[in-house]
Amino acid sequence: MSRRPHPDIALIDERGPLTRRALRASVTDRAAELAAAGLRPGDRAVLCRPNGRQWVVDHLALAELGAVGVPLNAASAPDEIRHAAADSGAALILTADGAGTARGPGPPPPPPPPGSRTPPLSPAAGLSPTPDLSGIATIAYTSGTTGRPKGALQSRCAVRLGGENIALRLALEPGDTVLSPLPLAHTYGTNVLNAALSAGASLVLLTRFTEEAVAEALRRHRPTVLAGVPTMYRRLLACAGLPLESVRCSLSAGQPAGEQLARAWQERSGAVFAEGWGMTELAGLASLTPADDPHHPGTAGPPVPDAGVRTGEDGELLVRGPFVTPGYLGAPEATARVLTPGGELRTGDVGRVADDGGVTVLDRLKDVILCGGYTVYPAEVERVIAAHPSVAAVAVTAMPDAVRGESPQAWIAVVEGRAADEAAVLAHCRAHLAPYKIPRRTTFLPELPTTAGGKVARGRLPR
Repeated sequence: MSRRPHPDIALIDERGPLTRRALRASVTDRAAELAAAGLRPGDRAVLCRPNGRQWVVDHLALAELGAVGVPLNAASAPDEIRHAAADSGAALILTADGAGTARGPGPPPPPPPPGSRTPPLSPAAGLSPTPDLSGIATIAYTSGTTGRPKGALQSRCAVRLGGENIALRLALEPGDTVLSPLPLAHTYGTNVLNAALSAGASLVLLTRFTEEAVAEALRRHRPTVLAGVPTMYRRLLACAGLPLESVRCSLSAGQPAGEQLARAWQERSGAVFAEGWGMTELAGLASLTPADDPHHPGTAGPPVPDAGVRTGEDGELLVRGPFVTPGYLGAPEATARVLTPGGELRTGDVGRVADDGGVTVLDRLKDVILCGGYTVYPAEVERVIAAHPSVAAVAVTAMPDAVRGESPQAWIAVVEGRAADEAAVLAHCRAHLAPYKIPRRTTFLPELPTTAGGKVARGRLPR
């Protein structure tokens, strides 16, 4: 299959194409603006913008300055942004319109240059950063059993390798065009961006995923590589007449796709279904199917270069390598739980490693919900719902979802004398949670089963 070279185009978004020279110039100008606003090497900046060139420019400008990015989904609720900004000690918050940011004491940053379309910068609660984060590129917030998101530290080396390993495994070249509807704030989306940039390929970036947007981009740009999560591929399989002739490889990660989906997509598209496995704490993928290997659908391929993957107790997959997180910001106990004394990451995923090194993810130990490529942590959703005055007890579990794979389901016992009001609970959730974290089903019970210690016993809930 021949590639369609676009050697001068780095990025295509809803505003059109952006050449490599124009991108470099924009990054240089933006880095100067950030420096003029007082951002120094090692300072943190929350990056919460929609997909598009401004996100890319800010991402690269922060790297050029040696600052630390704190990427958040553009759909994040104000509470989520405030927590990440306060926890990271962010000096600036970069949003689409500057709304919802807290201006701390001291003089405001200087206005942007005349004619600039960049929104103003806002100090994040006036907190001055104190930890030494030299060598750290990103603080990526991910939750755990405590419910409050923790900041996983990603080194500059790890972030670079995350992109380069995808480029290597997919054999990306300057003549390739990569189509990505992935959110840039997600580690996977950033990896795909960095892979295209490192290989000199062109990236077609969608603001968000819809079947219509993907179909139009396939027709207009004839990409050679498509990136997505299993949910996207399931939805695209239901679309008739997709112009997939140009696609030579389809990259899937975010959650296990399974052999059935992988085979169905390969038959439909004629493209290799390259499945990867990784996580935020690895700043990318630990294993990935090579683009020239269509023979192992449903597996996540062999480990990427410099990665060691083995099984530990209970079949848990352990990973070592230069991309393993050094830990969670300000959370030594949580760090000790995920890192072995030898520096391996306890992934929380159960799987097996074949004799040839190929990795198959079977199940997971972590009590998480994989919803359309996003990770939803029950404890975080429970914490929000429990704050509603009518809720006496709450548990959140995974429910099957034909489109998303899984979605959150809430089980609620109301305060005595209060009415069960699903609309009020969901409105409360919408005020404090990103849309994909909001329960798709709410079930009210007289009481919830508990353990001897008084905790809700999720395993004893009705099925």
